[in-house]
Amino acid sequence: MPFAAPVRWTRRFGALSIGAKDAVIELLTAFLIHGAEPSAPVASVRDSLVAPSDSGAVALPPPVVVLPPVRVDAALDRARRRAPTAFVTTLGAGRDLRAVSSIGDAVIEAAGVRVTQYGGMGAFSAMSLRGAPPGQVTVLLDGVPLSSAAHGVVDLARLPATAVEAIEVYRGAAPASLGLPTPGGAVNLLTRAGASARTLRVAGGSFGTGEAQGSLGARNGAWSVLAHGGWQGSDGDFRYRDDNGTPLEPADDQLSRRANARFDAASLLVRGGYAPSERVQASSRIEYFRRGQGVPGTGATPALTPRYGEDRVLVTSVARFMRFADGPAVELRGSVARDHSRLRDTEGKLGFGRVDTRERFDDAGGSMELVSPARFDVLSFHVGGAFREEAARPAAPTAGLPDPPPSRRATRSAWLVADLHLARDRVLLHAARRWDRQREEVRDTRSTGALRERATARTLDAPQLGARLGIAGGLELKGNWSRASRAPEFDELFGIDGSVTGNPTLVPEHAESWDAGLAWSSAWRGLRWSAEWSHHATHARDLVLFERSSPRGARPENVGVARLFGEETSVRAAWRRLDLSVSTAWLSATDRSPISFYYGRRLPQRAERESHARLAWRDGTWTAACDIHYLSDTFLHRANFARAPSRTLVGASLGRRFRALSLLVEGRNLGDRLVEDVAGFPLPGRMLLVSLALDLTAPELEPRRTP
Repeated sequence: MPFAAPVRWTRRFGALSIGAKDAVIELLTAFLIHGAEPSAPVASVRDSLVAPSDSGAVALPPPVVVLPPVRVDAALDRARRRAPTAFVTTLGAGRDLRAVSSIGDAVIEAAGVRVTQYGGMGAFSAMSLRGAPPGQVTVLLDGVPLSSAAHGVVDLARLPATAVEAIEVYRGAAPASLGLPTPGGAVNLLTRAGASARTLRVAGGSFGTGEAQGSLGARNGAWSVLAHGGWQGSDGDFRYRDDNGTPLEPADDQLSRRANARFDAASLLVRGGYAPSERVQASSRIEYFRRGQGVPGTGATPALTPRYGEDRVLVTSVARFMRFADGPAVELRGSVARDHSRLRDTEGKLGFGRVDTRERFDDAGGSMELVSPARFDVLSFHVGGAFREEAARPAAPTAGLPDPPPSRRATRSAWLVADLHLARDRVLLHAARRWDRQREEVRDTRSTGALRERATARTLDAPQLGARLGIAGGLELKGNWSRASRAPEFDELFGIDGSVTGNPTLVPEHAESWDAGLAWSSAWRGLRWSAEWSHHATHARDLVLFERSSPRGARPENVGVARLFGEETSVRAAWRRLDLSVSTAWLSATDRSPISFYYGRRLPQRAERESHARLAWRDGTWTAACDIHYLSDTFLHRANFARAPSRTLVGASLGRRFRALSLLVEGRNLGDRLVEDVAGFPLPGRMLLVSLALDLTAPELEPRRTP
């Protein structure tokens, strides 16, 4: 049930003036272009799909193999080529260690990632990077932006978890080709790509939780096809501590059971590929996702009848052409998406009156990028452009009023990326810039029935600078600077799903960020490890926070100025049969608005410390793992009056493989901690889950694992 997400709005936003940093960017970019000498290796064909060299336009995703933590898989290698100086992490979906798939459970393993849940499985979940609001994180599915004018904050529960194979997390500066740059960074979800897959998997457990998924692929010469289907659901009827709406009076607290929390989600993925050679490669994909669920409200005031449902169709096509082996490559991408949703609360249990709304959102776009020839080994560059057309048909704010006419946004984009490799690639200088010209017509209906219209044109300018210095023994230093802006989306203006009250007076958010740190990968006597440490800082203006406007809802408001800085550390190590993964983040996020009452207070729902650790043991047919997640205390409101205490959650799993059949037993929140991420929205206690998987994929057809 969504009710939080920061984004921003701008009425008229011309091209930003060029200051000292802009001058440096333009001089460096000009120098890189005019000094062109040879870069990117030629793309290779694997599994009849493309493994692009260093393309920022996201060509066809390569097959992703979940490996022990220290090994570099295909996804991580591609992500590092896209953003050579950025701090980037790739994560597997964790199916070998988790019985039921969850995007939220996977992404929290990366340092600096915070997931806020508004209830159990299937409930609204928002993701933040480095303390940035969820609306400042660009979320993509196979390179197609899911963040849109219709949905500024991407709900993790709306993503097809069963189809996701791996996740790329870009903290801070993200590749310029991955959609409109946002201050927080980007997360790219990669769906299954193995054309040789033949798998079937079922799972079940506590609170009526279940999952089923299957994949079937085939290949014939240059042609390949993959079909994947999945279902996930849960009753969500877990116990929780009900404070009876009086958080300061513990005497009337009692244990209650969550009601109207049932959800069911189904996804279907069909992908076809054609790759006759390294010079010509193409693929098309159709994805369908449908979800229905109850909207239970808060724990103290449950809503027993409201229902919410949605379905989304996404069609994408990608092609890559190289006229000759040492020539430049051209990458083309096109996508069309349609999203329908319905909220039904005929008894007015959510506090917004009687509601029965149907809304529709349409999105279409395309891009083209030119990648420098493979023989350019000193200078590489990408030049690209894109267009995007978005339309929203939201419902009226109150039952009985006519729905407003459609609102539309048109975006035209261009970007330039240049990388200069010096001293045999020990020194790398990175410069990028993206321009997005937006024109939009926003129409909404006031509570009085009057129609309000606004026409806006703006240019968003997002420059980046980065550097990487290789020392010795796998040690390298990295640093980045970036600036980004973002306009508020339609859901912040109109409200969403009966839980967010729209605010048409929002102004733009702006942020300037920098980070610096080191990365080290090496091996010694059978011990392999990789470690990364970074310090980051962000100065944000007009940050959008959500203030509670009713017992069940919130309203977005601008914060004048906010200051965020912190440190992130991650370590992955493997020795014999043991794999260790540890990530920790420290964050300082303070309100610097001119209102004296708020000045210096911590921004809500931003923990100062968060850590995640997992130890896994693999011995042939046996697998065992234990994970610990720690979150320090957080404030629930901007005034810092209500505080959520710190918590430590412990989980474990044990698996056994019988040839093609695998059995996995998993326990979550073994300490049965009854906690909340957001006041009034309880999370599940102890859970026991069991999965059974059948994998008939021929080993000789699997993608080669890279050590």
